Amino acid sequence: MAIERQQNPFDTPVPGQSLTDTPKNWAWENPPRFTNSEKAAQFVWSKLHNKETASKIIILLEAGVSVEALTKVIVFSGFIEGAYTPDVAFLITPIIEKMILAMGKAAKIEKIKLSRPKEKQTKKILESIFKSRDVNEDIMALEMKDKQKKTEDNKNNNKGLMSKGDK
Repeated sequence: MAIERQQNPFDTPVPGQSLTDTPKNWAWENPPRFTNSEKAAQFVWSKLHNKETASKIIILLEAGVSVEALTKVIVFSGFIEGAYTPDVAFLITPIIEKMILAMGKAAKIEKIKLSRPKEKQTKKILESIFKSRDVNEDIMALEMKDKQKKTEDNKNNNKGLMSKGDK
C-alpha cells in the first residue's frame, strides 16, 4: 500500500511568479560546475570517500537499501546543488552505481541489493533502518485511518435524493 501525501491544491505558485523572482536565485538557474561527465564523476568520487559519507553509505547498504536508490539520491542532489546538468547526471549514473557497489564490496557486505526492492520487501527494509521504532504500529495506524476515511466517504455518498437512506 502506497502512502500518499495530502497536498493543498492552493499551495502552488501564482502564474507568472517565476518572472517576478530574482534571476539566478536557484542553483539550477546558474551554469553547472561540471559539464564534462568525467570531471563530474571525479567530483562525486571525492564526495563519496569522505569519512562520514562513506560510513553512511555502508550503513544504508547493510540495512538493505539498494544501490539504485542510493545512486538516484546522489545524482539528483548533485543536480539540485548545481554541480551538473540532467544530461551529465544521466551519463554518470552507471558510474556512480559502480562506485557504490565497490564501496559495499570493500566493506565486505554480504548481500548488496542492486535494484529497488519489491513492495513487500520495503517493510522489512524500513524495519531494519528504524530498529528503535515500531514500524508495524505506524503502518497499522495508517491502514486504520484509510479504512475510517473510506467508511466516512461511503456514508456521505448515500445521502442523495434517490438513496435508500438509513433504516
